[in-house]
Amino acid sequence: MITTLQRIAFPDHRRILMISDLHGHADGLRHVLRQARFGPDDILVIVGDLVEKGPQSLETLRLVMALEKECTVYPLMGNVDLWRLEFLQSDDPRKWEEMKHYSLRAKTWWGNSMLGEMCAEIGMPLTAETDMATVFPEIQLHFAPEIAFLSGLITILDTQRITFVHGGIPHERLDELAGTDAYPLLKFDDFYSAGFSFRKYVAVGHWPAVLYSPTYPDFRPLIDRRRRIISMDGACGVKSEGQLNLLILPDWRSDDFSLITWDGLPVIQALDDQTGSPAENARYIRWNDHAIYVQRRGGHQSLILHHGMPMNVPTSCIFDHDGVLSCSDITDYRLPVSAGDTLHLILRLPNGCYVKKNGIAGWYMGRYTRITEEEPS
Repeated sequence: MITTLQRIAFPDHRRILMISDLHGHADGLRHVLRQARFGPDDILVIVGDLVEKGPQSLETLRLVMALEKECTVYPLMGNVDLWRLEFLQSDDPRKWEEMKHYSLRAKTWWGNSMLGEMCAEIGMPLTAETDMATVFPEIQLHFAPEIAFLSGLITILDTQRITFVHGGIPHERLDELAGTDAYPLLKFDDFYSAGFSFRKYVAVGHWPAVLYSPTYPDFRPLIDRRRRIISMDGACGVKSEGQLNLLILPDWRSDDFSLITWDGLPVIQALDDQTGSPAENARYIRWNDHAIYVQRRGGHQSLILHHGMPMNVPTSCIFDHDGVLSCSDITDYRLPVSAGDTLHLILRLPNGCYVKKNGIAGWYMGRYTRITEEEPS
């Protein structure tokens, strides 16, 4: 697919709402838009990856389609959207089989897949025995509107002060990028670390902003006002503790960003004060550096070495990754907490809870009450 470029001028005195990487979480999108009181006078930009890695891919896609008809909405193409589109437009039976096997695995990871949802809707459930040569023509016919919508997603949206693209851009000569292969702009891994600076803000998703956090997991958007980069992906769907980040500007000329989030986690209320540990001393294991050595395995917690440094981690976080003993993303950072604070519960152990407070993950060792579903932000 080639890069498509759309230039628009945001009208004065209208809020600009921006979000990325919905990954099949229609309920989360509804939540943040409801909390923002999103309406016809607002402008919403969705910076790609609408589907997959979540339980509601079709519902999310159709919700965005409906919003685009009713309000001012600019949905962009993400690398996962393109991958799904290439499958849906394919006439290669090998690709059909490849997507079937991926989708069956995805159901165990995320509860569903877009192909699984499509098969269920047309009354042909997806199993290992599903004959894709029979199913696929029915999918193309039944879901023609959704396929057409995906094929019309733009690559770059350029406005007065912000350029939106899912992965990233190597420079601001956008006319030179138009018509080139879109994929490198959609899957621009580790974009912020490439060191670019821009005249306008470049707002991206794709690479979870938490991976840029040096000391502890911070799922909030990264906003670098000097280099003019906004990285919005809150790792929703990619990580169980990930979140949707909805950034809001009161007007296109403003730099006054506000944030509304959703993660679907249970909510607890702290009953005790807790002094936070020094952030600079926190140890933080993340997905691209997760090889460990287990010194002592326990029922709930285990002592491991990460780069030769000892660290206690939940035993449930230890797993085998292609023959390498590894640990899921975790930190030993202890959050600063005041009695009455609202915390989002990630993991509960006998001696404490792994939680998020205002988008930052860490440990809370005190008492708590009122476990509920997520409350409004």
